[in-house]
Amino acid sequence: MGLREYVIRRSIYMFLLVVAVVCFNFFLFRLPTLVLDVSPVDLMISEELRRNLTREALQGLYQRFGLVPDPDIFDWIYMFWRYLVNMFTGNFGLSFISQQPVIDELMSRLPNTLLLMGTSSIVSIILGIWTGVKVAADPGSRKDVSAVTLALFIYSLPIFWLGMMLLMVFAFYVPNMTGGLIGFPLGGTISYELWVSAKTDPLGALYIAGDILHHLFLPMIALGVGGYGGYFLYMRNNLIDVMTEDYILTARAKGLDENQVLYKHGLKNAMLPMVTIIAMTFGFLINGATLTETVFNWYGLGRYIFDSLFVLDYPVVQAIFMIIAITAILANFVADLLYGVLDPRIKYG
Repeated sequence: MGLREYVIRRSIYMFLLVVAVVCFNFFLFRLPTLVLDVSPVDLMISEELRRNLTREALQGLYQRFGLVPDPDIFDWIYMFWRYLVNMFTGNFGLSFISQQPVIDELMSRLPNTLLLMGTSSIVSIILGIWTGVKVAADPGSRKDVSAVTLALFIYSLPIFWLGMMLLMVFAFYVPNMTGGLIGFPLGGTISYELWVSAKTDPLGALYIAGDILHHLFLPMIALGVGGYGGYFLYMRNNLIDVMTEDYILTARAKGLDENQVLYKHGLKNAMLPMVTIIAMTFGFLINGATLTETVFNWYGLGRYIFDSLFVLDYPVVQAIFMIIAITAILANFVADLLYGVLDPRIKYG
């Protein structure tokens, strides 16, 4: 089977998988309201306000959010059909809490999440692969043992705990000891006072960018350090396995320099498993930001999904779940295609 046929088959498979995820998504986030016998309208208005509303006003509130009071089987079928039409047209509905379009809420937070997860992932990937290659060239050495021990320790650290430690040291103790000259913010994405004053300053854009980077540093370090251990261990172990292959022995027998053997022959083949790991990492960017954004109060999708889960705002949760699922499916597809680019011997079948 050629690449064209493989792409077509994988595209059909992805479409069917997306349809399955969409259907599963509808029922998954409505289970809490069914089990608790709570209507989403009950979450938006108090019991006292509900008693004071007229029947027409209450009915209008249900219609605004596409809900049906005490739905029967036919109402569920109707709501499911409306959900399918809206989901495949990019209409995620209204948030029960903010009563704003979910897509607008997501787009206001998405750049912050991409900035945080993108920078931290790039840092951890580059450092993990680079150090993994360095120690894999001399396995069993003191440098290798020390690096593996450190990586295992880092890999086992809970990211939320690491984030709280960074806040305690660099956002509390260090500023107190230096009189506020050195330190980082306790949370947030940007300083409100700077945002207001920068609007009238010709260099306001530079001040805002610097302030965002100032707020970004600690959460980026927490996520970057948290991901570094995994990339390092994967890279080291893959490269050590590759360096025992027969073609590596042949390359050495030809008199090639050890660096040529390591980087030209070993590293290229050791990168094959890393492709899938890296692609899936970018596929789950939003998912990985939840704890970190919550600890650092970062204005992103991770914090948004955390807050929405507590108030059963399922239009928001199911929209973010859909984004996570689709990006993961696409990332897996891209990883499969990259395998063929990195190693032409791989045949799609």
